[in-house]
Amino acid sequence: MNTSHPRGLAVVTGASAGIGKATAHALHTAGYTVIAAARRLPTQTPRPGELTSHQLDVTDDASVAALAKAIAGHDEPLTLLVNNAGIPTSPDPIATSDVAEWQRAYDVNVLGVLRTTQALLPNLEANRGHVVVIGSTVGHVAYEKGAGYAASKHALTALASSLRLELCGTPVRVTEIAPGMMRGDADGGEFMRARFHNDKAAIDAVYQGVDAPLTPEDIADIVTWCATRPAHVDIDLLMVRPVAQAAQHKVHRTA
Repeated sequence: MNTSHPRGLAVVTGASAGIGKATAHALHTAGYTVIAAARRLPTQTPRPGELTSHQLDVTDDASVAALAKAIAGHDEPLTLLVNNAGIPTSPDPIATSDVAEWQRAYDVNVLGVLRTTQALLPNLEANRGHVVVIGSTVGHVAYEKGAGYAASKHALTALASSLRLELCGTPVRVTEIAPGMMRGDADGGEFMRARFHNDKAAIDAVYQGVDAPLTPEDIADIVTWCATRPAHVDIDLLMVRPVAQAAQHKVHRTA
């Protein structure tokens, strides 16, 4: 094993922006060799010792198989998979929701995790690995005009919980991290821009008067903490919200 990366190989999906990008860098700093997998590759070639980029579409079987093949040929053991890739649905009520949009979200948010986990699980089992799933508080509590996304995250919670049960007796750890209100950048972040179709006024309304929403770096720090616990310690579920958000429906806003 490369002694400069004593923790082994970590794969982070959806690593081109937001939580995925921040997590890839945090894990690299913590001692992992990191494959940052995403549909979009960075425009700049990484310097030696930095992250390795890999083009990945979690909705495409061949793309996932190519990732598994690349990992099988790597000289370091795969010890961590962070399933982060995900997309939102529009803030529409069920009565007028776009079925195709729900199907797309399910394919990325749920089946994408299924495909990637299935492909890499044998390698993870062989190396006492760890599967981390980035869920959401909406995977546990629904809210109005968010049923499409909430439904996909509820399914993701079921997937993570079932995987934990099925792997009981193996050395593989399974963790779901469920963030609450988060703001990726001054414009809301890529996720919110996609959800509200670049409507800045609608995005700003979500955060109006909210003191310090979560940031991608907050979640990256939590992922790294979970991943670096002793091998016998499994953080099954970690739900995190900013102090200003007590629940999905209760957010403190200043005047």
